[in-house]
Amino acid sequence: MPEATTYAFTTLGCRLNQAESDAMAEDLAGRGLRVASDGDTPDLVVVNTCTVTREATKASRMALRRAVKNNPGARVVAIGCYAESDPNEIAAIDGVDVVLGNDAKDSLADALGDRPPTGPLLQIGGLGPRDPGPVLAPRVRANLKVQTGCDEWCTFCIIPRTRGPLQTREEDRVVADAARKVEQGAREIVLTGVHLGKYGYDRGGDERDLIGLLQRLLAIDGLYRLRLSSVLSAHLTDDVVELIASEERICRYLHVPLQSGSDEILAAMNRPYRIDDYVERVERAKRSIPGVALATDIIVGFPGETDEHFAATMDVVRRLRFSKLHVFRYSARAQTAAAEMTDAVHPDIKKLRSKALIALGNEIRSAFLEAHLQRPLEILVEDEREIDGVSVCSGQTSDYVRVWFEGTGLLGKLVTVQGHEVRADGIRGGTLIDVGS
Repeated sequence: MPEATTYAFTTLGCRLNQAESDAMAEDLAGRGLRVASDGDTPDLVVVNTCTVTREATKASRMALRRAVKNNPGARVVAIGCYAESDPNEIAAIDGVDVVLGNDAKDSLADALGDRPPTGPLLQIGGLGPRDPGPVLAPRVRANLKVQTGCDEWCTFCIIPRTRGPLQTREEDRVVADAARKVEQGAREIVLTGVHLGKYGYDRGGDERDLIGLLQRLLAIDGLYRLRLSSVLSAHLTDDVVELIASEERICRYLHVPLQSGSDEILAAMNRPYRIDDYVERVERAKRSIPGVALATDIIVGFPGETDEHFAATMDVVRRLRFSKLHVFRYSARAQTAAAEMTDAVHPDIKKLRSKALIALGNEIRSAFLEAHLQRPLEILVEDEREIDGVSVCSGQTSDYVRVWFEGTGLLGKLVTVQGHEVRADGIRGGTLIDVGS
């Protein structure tokens, strides 16, 4: 790709998308390209799109149009789930030069070839993987793709169509990628995937495959933390929970999607669990893992959801006290089974239910944050910058709370800070108590 020397990425959607953007950036850097400086127009702009909801699709279209408008003369590439599901819609956006399917993420530079930066529109399907080239220095907290694809076919979700069936990345390669990120400065690795709990299932495995991967990653010298991005309740087996509980380097944070507190709605969604089992597994994890925080996703206003169904969801949230709620109002997504359902919930009712659930989530979140005050907090420092003449550091606790405090020269270190006051959606720290690794 000799004509292009600089690039920029815009990434929408999930942590898996972010991990893939990081890998694509490494691919480009391995071919001699560099990240465009602030204020400069890059030669190549890659928009990694999302289409999991109607709002995500809209945001992806806006990002593509903005990329074209703000980068005159640049080659604009659309890639990702929206490019996979609706390539013709993207092709109609004036100024988008290339549309790539998800499989092309494995070797972006090869997919683009040496065509000129403003060459004709291309639509490219799946391309095979290749060994990565030289890497960029990763963030202190780096996302790592270990799996993609899904076989659940939830009625509201298009991901099985855009991501395809379960696909596990080879364990040796995952470990090598993690080791390289650590060597370059990463201290926390976040494992990402569409269906993380089914790592290895496409090869006839089970949860022991994920446990084996975690154990190998924990053996990497210089890795301070491992974080799981999301896992279904069905995969919180005794063995998985026992490993997390026994290994303090695995973060005390579990994102366990719920979607609804009603078995009837879960059945309509084709979710692979029911409430009693979900609650039992999550409560067992809370009892077994000291200090674990729980986050979840919930959809309100799914077709057929009654006041009683919604009340059941509120009850589960009150019982389990999730540290963070991600609340979505249902909107029909084309190419999904739920889009054909006729018993739609009125938009005003969706809005009221969403507001009530968010208020409950904020109440629980506030209490969760307050519990971090006036006690030592171990922070992995991810950022350090000068604000009004003062050097301010920030980072995350193991249970995924952002903390800001004054300090310098601490990037990439584990430090202990006294929690001082709730600030925005995190904690302002006071005294720096200890500087560890």
